[in-house]
Amino acid sequence: MTDLEASGGNSVVGWRELGDTEIVDVATKLRSLVWSWRMDNLMRLLVVFGWQDPIFKSPDWVRFDSGLGPGTCDVMGRDGEAERIEVAVTTLAADDAAGQAGVHDAFARMTTALTATRGEPTARIADAIPEIRWRGEETTLLLTDLLLMVRLRLVTNTWLAEYGEANGLQGQSTI
Repeated sequence: MTDLEASGGNSVVGWRELGDTEIVDVATKLRSLVWSWRMDNLMRLLVVFGWQDPIFKSPDWVRFDSGLGPGTCDVMGRDGEAERIEVAVTTLAADDAAGQAGVHDAFARMTTALTATRGEPTARIADAIPEIRWRGEETTLLLTDLLLMVRLRLVTNTWLAEYGEANGLQGQSTI
């Protein structure tokens, strides 16, 4: 078997992606997270998710190793309040057609797995950066195809509304 075949069709040797059970597990933990959303209270996340101690830390941004390698999880906030938890669910793919195809396939597979367990998404964003959203009362779970990797994010609805307004994304088309 070639390295390309071993990596699921992706041209980066060692490219990894979470399986269906793993992506559902991370999404379930994110969605059911009981936490203060304070940047100074990150130990709860380490306990729940088993992430490694921070490899980068500032008052409004902390980077962890979520298990796929250094820098695969970010918790970002503002003025001491966390606004986003972003977890890489694939490693970085090659910047070529095969790499992007592998990422797109992983995104489609993960969307199917999450839809089967979380229910129909509340939004499917068709854009240069495709995104699937499951909105809750206070937070939204997002699965995003970033072309060279897939990220699963839990963001506050306040942050998402501000982001959409700042970037003119209120009227995005749906898939």
